[in-house]
Amino acid sequence: MSPANATATKAGGGGSGDEYEVGKTYEVKLTTGNEFKGIVLAYDSDPHVGAIPGKCKSMMTTRTVNASFISKANLIGKCKDPMDSNKKKWFVDLSGLLEKEAIAIRRIESIGVGVTAEAQKIFDALSKTLHVKWENKDMVIMEDVRICSPYHSDSVTGGTRAANDRIKKVLNNVREKLQLSSDT
Repeated sequence: MSPANATATKAGGGGSGDEYEVGKTYEVKLTTGNEFKGIVLAYDSDPHVGAIPGKCKSMMTTRTVNASFISKANLIGKCKDPMDSNKKKWFVDLSGLLEKEAIAIRRIESIGVGVTAEAQKIFDALSKTLHVKWENKDMVIMEDVRICSPYHSDSVTGGTRAANDRIKKVLNNVREKLQLSSDT
């Protein structure tokens, strides 16, 4: 990649030092292996993020891409006005964006920070059938039952006696299914 007004860390593109000029068309390959072609509609050099429209199946989409995830970008050409030829086709699917945001937030909230791999496995198993979230290093189930480290049944507190007993039983079953050591 060697557009006139861009800085590239290396020829061929990719890397957080690259800048992509608005209105130019690129063939892009991401570090995830995804490939697409599109026109840069917007580019912010501080976080190195660009908005690039493209086609996904039969629908026009716009991707927000962090440049540090671009492994290869080949400059194809320049458009006069990237929005001009398809004015009627360009729109922002707000409900789709909100749905993607909600999914991303759920994914982030399901990852425990500073917890062991064993704790994360237990959390993942419990979250398949119960409403569970991380609160620091504790698992909070159904908003009032808490499982603290070391995540054994004797570490279950809060909630009604029936809810507490149910969570203890489910936790013991999860630990057995994951072949983790039983309570000490």
